[in-house]
Amino acid sequence: MSFETLKVAELKEIAESFAVDTNGLKNKKDLIAAMAEEGVTYSIYENTTKAVEAATEEIEVLPKFDPKSQAEGTVLVRMTRDNARYDIHGNTFTKAHPFIALTEEQAQEIFNTEEGFRLATPKEVQDFYS
Repeated sequence: MSFETLKVAELKEIAESFAVDTNGLKNKKDLIAAMAEEGVTYSIYENTTKAVEAATEEIEVLPKFDPKSQAEGTVLVRMTRDNARYDIHGNTFTKAHPFIALTEEQAQEIFNTEEGFRLATPKEVQDFYS
């Protein structure tokens, strides 16, 4: 395939996604020439599209913490590390979701073996997610 097989609207969308100026360009030849001038080839477009699709498939959606769901015998643990994500003992802490409700035993195991974790208060969680 090539850019020649695409419609003008599709070409404009592709050009804009690669930050190619499309003002005043109305036909396929002009759009393709403008993209070529900026170094955008069909091969680059295909590779970029595949890379975006692959990256999208790898996104893991983590559940948001609900402070009302805290069960009896659990404590709130907060990650204070600078890591964007940290997996430990089957739990995943992230910058976006640094709180996890754990049993007291699980929390103590983390406190004994890792730095950058501490007990959190329900108010602190509520303020963070508000």
